[in-house]
Amino acid sequence: MFNLKTKLNTLFKVLICASFSSIPVSSAFESKPIMIADASEAFLGIESVSSDSYRIINLKRTVYVGECPGVRNKTTEGYFVDLETPVQEDYVVVLTNFAKGLSPNNPPSIEKDYDRGRASDKFKFKISSKRNKVYLSMQPGINPIKYEIIDESDRKNKKVVKSGIFSLEVKFDDTVYRRDKEYSPESGTYYCPWF
Repeated sequence: MFNLKTKLNTLFKVLICASFSSIPVSSAFESKPIMIADASEAFLGIESVSSDSYRIINLKRTVYVGECPGVRNKTTEGYFVDLETPVQEDYVVVLTNFAKGLSPNNPPSIEKDYDRGRASDKFKFKISSKRNKVYLSMQPGINPIKYEIIDESDRKNKKVVKSGIFSLEVKFDDTVYRRDKEYSPESGTYYCPWF
């Protein structure tokens, strides 16, 4: 019995050593650059009051339940932040959204000053499939956002200081209301109110 336990323990140790020796040494080193790249990207994205992450934005919307269901999307505000590229006089930032469901030939984009404080001027974001000058159109889920920080000190020869793409996830901050049909004494019918 003792001999069998000793042989099983030895076999167990050999199996453990063999399984660790089959792991390629290079795989441990290959994952480090990815981790470093992710760490540097953690300081770039959209800063907003409604989110703790530069990669998540919470869009406000009203959800109606009851006899007259529906959804009304609202705008949310945020700032472009790149802690590795400080703001500077005559800098602007351009954000372009390449999410599925948006025009691939004329994707929504918006431009704001990037010249004071520690972030850009305020952006507005809204669920939409149209290009708009007031807000950046977004889609639910992951939105690949191309950013360009541009030096416009020489208007005829603008220079791209930095550019890249980051993923911005759209989540929702819902306010739910019950909306039922109301009776109209003038027409003698029931209707859904527009609030």
